[in-house]
Amino acid sequence: CIELNRQASTEQKIVVWNICPVVDLSAQGIHKLEPSFTCSDETHTLILDRNNIMKLDHLERSPGLQQLSVASNRLVRMMGVCRLTALRVLNLNWSSSLL
Repeated sequence: CIELNRQASTEQKIVVWNICPVVDLSAQGIHKLEPSFTCSDETHTLILDRNNIMKLDHLERSPGLQQLSVASNRLVRMMGVCRLTALRVLNLNWSSSLL
């Protein structure tokens, strides 16, 4: 359901190109979400567990998300999450956070 293109060893560009209710990008070495990141309208769950994400930006382009898991990351900022009006579950377990 996803296409993962590596731009550089520490930076990744993620493009969702198919219809999937659950997108699981766990343990992919992701450091940030690119501005072009988007989930399809049919995607209700996004799993970003066990990555190295510090800034959770650009999720406002995926307003249909109902569940978001960013467990075991290094969060310091979560811009745009407040715009996810359909969000019902937010998992931040084991994310060292300075929010």
